[in-house]
Amino acid sequence: MGYSGTRYLHIGRLLSNPELTTFFDTFRNLIAQTLERLRLTEQANNASLKAETESLRNELLSAISHDLRTPLTRIIGASTALVENSAGFSEEEKLDFNKVILEEAQRTSELTNKILDMARLSSGEIILHQEWNTIEEIVGSALHRLEKNLGTRPVRTLLPDNLPLLWIDAVLIEQVLTNLIENAIKYTPAGSPIDISAELLPTALKITVSDYGLGIAKGMEEKIFDKFYRLESETQQNGVGVGLTLCRTIIETHGGTIHAVNCSEKGASFIIHLPLHEPPQINWPEGMGTS
Repeated sequence: MGYSGTRYLHIGRLLSNPELTTFFDTFRNLIAQTLERLRLTEQANNASLKAETESLRNELLSAISHDLRTPLTRIIGASTALVENSAGFSEEEKLDFNKVILEEAQRTSELTNKILDMARLSSGEIILHQEWNTIEEIVGSALHRLEKNLGTRPVRTLLPDNLPLLWIDAVLIEQVLTNLIENAIKYTPAGSPIDISAELLPTALKITVSDYGLGIAKGMEEKIFDKFYRLESETQQNGVGVGLTLCRTIIETHGGTIHAVNCSEKGASFIIHLPLHEPPQINWPEGMGTS
């Protein structure tokens, strides 16, 4: 008998062993049960994802309809008045109506942009365009952007001279600071100061935006970062509740963290930690960079 015949005879004897047969049957059943569990788990995950997506869609539609109602109502009211009774208004009154239309249209545009940014960031469609930037320039750009909103409100900045360059997407980090400053303007008394500071830590740059309002309700320090969450006092404010969620998404995409705390003798403080990276080596041409 050749090698093949001997091998098949050996296998036949093994299969005729009742203990081995029971073992193989048990092993086969375990594999079948495991595959079935994996199939059911996948179905459950798909169902959960579908339900979560549907819930998110409903929340988004509800939030949008709530927050667009006020500016659209004012736009329609002002434009209707101009169309139906333009001759009855003075030039100054017409200018006031046009200002209302412009301001509410701008609010609607900003709201839409925030929602689209949130959707793109959440789905991973936005790619960071990181370059070496200084936090001083980004803070300055954010304050310049909000100059009209700030009015005469004092903004105190404490940015040490020894701060390193940051490997970040300057546009997105400016958006974070803009959102935080807008929040401070919205929820604090007119004329109260806003503090912006930075501190160099061993592995990160700590950036803090503080206000002098009533602070955050106890236990809500994390809740305010949830999608579409709105404060009870926000019912008269524009905003779909994505500003802080957008901030956290941007910071975490950079590998950093952001959280909120209440500070004694102040209101709320939003604290950002952005990781430090080794700056590139500058190869000076021969004869330069040395004394």
